[in-house]
Amino acid sequence: DARVRGWFLLDSYLPTFFLTGAYLLCIWLGNKFMKDRPPFSLRAHLIVYNLGITLLSLYMLIELILATWEGGYNLQCQNLHSAGEADIRVAKVLWWYYFSKVIEFMDTIFFVLRKKSSQITFLHVYHHVTMFNIWWCVLNWIPCGQSFFGPTLNSFIHVLMYSYYGLSVIPSMRKYLWWKKYLTQAQLIQFLLTIVHTLSAAVKPCGFPFGCLMFQSSYMATLVILFINFYIK
Repeated sequence: DARVRGWFLLDSYLPTFFLTGAYLLCIWLGNKFMKDRPPFSLRAHLIVYNLGITLLSLYMLIELILATWEGGYNLQCQNLHSAGEADIRVAKVLWWYYFSKVIEFMDTIFFVLRKKSSQITFLHVYHHVTMFNIWWCVLNWIPCGQSFFGPTLNSFIHVLMYSYYGLSVIPSMRKYLWWKKYLTQAQLIQFLLTIVHTLSAAVKPCGFPFGCLMFQSSYMATLVILFINFYIK
């Protein structure tokens, strides 16, 4: 999409590829490095990090709602070019959404440093790696229109999730975190709603690329399966 040419990290896939490789290498080397060492506490780092992700997610949530409202986005199906400047505004927020996925690699690095290896599951790594790489593609070819819905829901979920993570580091706050048990349920509802929204544009098309709709629905289906398995366990 010519509208995103020159945007940071988008013109070449190589930075995204190498950052993904570095992430996987850090997990492998980090676990080796920490094997015979005591875990780090990192309480202050975790509070600052989770607060930062919470605020970034809140910004993206509010900005996506305002931008799509301004552009008169059609909830059932929205194409890539009809909203003019509002499409650019949405694309700018979605760039931050893409970039947030590389920031969120730190979730795993913190697990490694705290020796929480049981939380570095296939689902965890698969989700982090695929989201960062898929959203590079989204920003290059479909950076607005129908692409807005999943990030809007996900930003809301991340406000709940990272605020929980940040507050749970403070022992005196844990008894107030009533929404912990609903987080995985909320994530599953998010994926199902995104599939419904995506397929609605296939049932009644508006010019948004059909192949992208099918890919997104299929990818979300893999997350539903993996998260249900995690929830049951």
